Amino acid sequence: MDTYTGLAVLLIEDGRKFDTAADLTKDSNGSWQGTLTFNDETLFPVLVNVRDGHVLVNDRPGEFVRPDTSDWAATPGGPFIMRILGSGGAPF
Repeated sequence: MDTYTGLAVLLIEDGRKFDTAADLTKDSNGSWQGTLTFNDETLFPVLVNVRDGHVLVNDRPGEFVRPDTSDWAATPGGPFIMRILGSGGAPF
């Protein structure tokens, strides 16, 4: 199993980019998943309903889906954690 823990960039459909901390894993079949963590509570209204996008790890893109938008509960001061499932090749 391969893993990546470190900085990444979230790209959403409208072209905006957000810095994030990524914790990603890839299994022996190449499937990958993980979490993106955001510490800026002002991002919650922008990102709460994101259902898919791209994450860049060292400028390598990985496409993902977010099957459950209710997994991210707003709590004062964050952090906010988004669970993602890779839908293509892993970016790490």
